Amino acid sequence: MDYNKALTYLNSLISSGMRLELGPISEACSTCRNPQFAYPTVHIAGTNGKGSTAAFLTSILIYSGYKVGLFTSPHLVDVRERIRINMEPISEADFALFTEKIHDMLPHEKALTYFEFLTFMSFLYFKDKKVDIAVIETGLGGRLDATNVVSPLVAIITPIALDHKQHLGDTLTKIAEEKCGIIKRGVPTVVAQQEPEVMSIIRRWCDEMGSPLCIANPDEITQPLGLKGKHQLQNAACAVEAALLLSNSKFQIRNIDEALFATKWAGRIEIVNESPCVILDGAHNPHGAEALASFISEEIDKKHAVLMLGVMADKDIKGICRPLVPVVREVICIKAPTKRGASPKDIAAMARSFGAIVHYEDDISTAISKWMKKLDASDTLIISGSLATAGEAKKYFSK
Repeated sequence: MDYNKALTYLNSLISSGMRLELGPISEACSTCRNPQFAYPTVHIAGTNGKGSTAAFLTSILIYSGYKVGLFTSPHLVDVRERIRINMEPISEADFALFTEKIHDMLPHEKALTYFEFLTFMSFLYFKDKKVDIAVIETGLGGRLDATNVVSPLVAIITPIALDHKQHLGDTLTKIAEEKCGIIKRGVPTVVAQQEPEVMSIIRRWCDEMGSPLCIANPDEITQPLGLKGKHQLQNAACAVEAALLLSNSKFQIRNIDEALFATKWAGRIEIVNESPCVILDGAHNPHGAEALASFISEEIDKKHAVLMLGVMADKDIKGICRPLVPVVREVICIKAPTKRGASPKDIAAMARSFGAIVHYEDDISTAISKWMKKLDASDTLIISGSLATAGEAKKYFSK
């Protein structure tokens, strides 16, 4: 099986949809002597900031001299971004090799979903490459997420907000209960600052599981960070607290300041063009939009801020527009590059309700090409609304 055949097979699993249960992934792992237990892990759940926190922690561990596996989702441009060692994506050759191994190993009736398959591949790959530790990010929720077959040294819960309500519940408390499913008996849990009702649920879970609770304080992060935005202070604080807890498990943590400054994570207030300035951000829910809006209001003159927005139809478009529209000059509404993308006209109607000057385009590449010619060198174009939108824009600027 070559890389293209591997991709074709993997993409064929998308039609099987998603499932929230641990049976299939547990059974697959047991056929290979549970590769997820072959190395220590840190497990991360939450609504926002999981990827950035994982990136900060991975950087700290690399700068401490360790070989570090990293599993995240979704990807921006290339599926291989999801499985990395020392931030380098799995090679095309290894991706094809492990796809073929798993395909041949599991009978058809035991086929995994797209996300389960990649999760299983990461476990096998990290074992094969003998990583010292792996940082594992949940895909959706926590309790029944396919990654929740690991036995971590530390669990991290980043800020919890309303998202994926159709799968996790329609209240903060219901969603928090699902995220808390990664808390393990006797294993320390690092928690970002949360809404009071969320924190009470986390405290209860930690008490019941005998899990030492550590609340990460963003005010303790005073060194410069490689990722932009004040919200990254909280993510960095979670990573630092987790790293310090790992030092109790014989990991020697050093060079934290250098690691935090060196951290990079695509699609999170990422500058991809200088004149005019173009910023990509994957904010896809109100909490993420508020963080992005805070950055825009503090760093960019509204007269020069233009927002290109492509949102999924099942997201809270109103909640995303509310903080962002007031801090920009005008809004270009586009369709996110997926079947789930909301109509640009629907986004425009919502943005207009908050007083925006709106425009809409169907194709993101056409929209970028058109507006890059219209904008002044002093303008800043912010492309956001979903990671799929940010990823498609990243492809454009990579070319």
